Amino acid sequence: MTTGICFSCVRGSERPLKPKAIEIRQCAPGERTNFFLPLYEDATGSPLQVPFIVARGKKKGPTVGITAAVHGNELNGIKIIQNVLEDLNLEELRGSVLCAPVVNVPGYNLGRRYFSDGVDLNNKFPGKPDGVPAEQYARAFTLTFLPACDYLIDIHTASEGRTNTLYVRADFESPLVRELALMVNPEIILHVRGGDGTLRSAARRRGIPAITLEAGNPSVLQGKMVFEGERGVKNILMHLGMMNGKVELRRTPVICQSSKWIRTTGGGILETKFRLLDRIEKKQLLAQTQDPFGNILQRYYAPSDGIVIGMAANPAAFPGTRFCHLGLVGEPSDELSAEPAVSTAKQPAPKRGRKR
Repeated sequence: MTTGICFSCVRGSERPLKPKAIEIRQCAPGERTNFFLPLYEDATGSPLQVPFIVARGKKKGPTVGITAAVHGNELNGIKIIQNVLEDLNLEELRGSVLCAPVVNVPGYNLGRRYFSDGVDLNNKFPGKPDGVPAEQYARAFTLTFLPACDYLIDIHTASEGRTNTLYVRADFESPLVRELALMVNPEIILHVRGGDGTLRSAARRRGIPAITLEAGNPSVLQGKMVFEGERGVKNILMHLGMMNGKVELRRTPVICQSSKWIRTTGGGILETKFRLLDRIEKKQLLAQTQDPFGNILQRYYAPSDGIVIGMAANPAAFPGTRFCHLGLVGEPSDELSAEPAVSTAKQPAPKRGRKR
């Protein structure tokens, strides 16, 4: 693979910075080009540089956009992008791969999930020209990155204090999006229409088939999740005819028509009674909380059958803590236009006496 020289594109005295779409054609065919673009300014008025990569094949084809670290502490996606690019044969690649390995540069520099203003960047796409800081940054990224994309793979992990299965969020109303999700060969595929301020939703508005790949846990690099994610991305490239090779599908994903995070209604030390990917039956005991003396405070039961998509990793629970991401198994239907209203069944426990 030929690697282009890294360069920094600074627009000099242009104020304010005006987002300009990346032009794949400006990059040489058969080469990889690494570069920074200034999409935002820090408090000194200096440009904040965001890294991008264009891997342009010598042969014509579509452009697949791959993004990671929209949340600044979600690192597995960065390594997935690096590994995929290392294995690309640009002499044979049909089309281009456009990557943004660190979308949320301020959050990444701080080692935290949110943007520098404390706002979830993935709730603010496609952004606003005169909005809060996260909205202005989201707008700049949207206008710079998405116009070049024919497809989008947005890679995430669980949020802090939680763990995830390998799963994909996708809008099954689009047959093409469904195909992309199946090519990842995840453990679970969750039907989510969009319209929620995510980067995937912004792509959908532009008619770009897009999926969100949830690969593991935050603030770590997980070899197995990186490998699975890398294989899934390569499957998509092969499915689209961009890359030579045979698609590897080693499991049958569980399809979920909707999902719901189950929350505590009181505080305490949380003890969960399930694991990731467990099949759950309605009224099954999911968790219980205890006070510091070991007294059971509350027990929580499953409101419906389902499968565990994600779960809390931190046992210290406040009222409203999300502790079980429960997927409703089954194909989406026309009647399901939103997440079902799921209530958490709880049963007060005796305030005294230790658990036997």
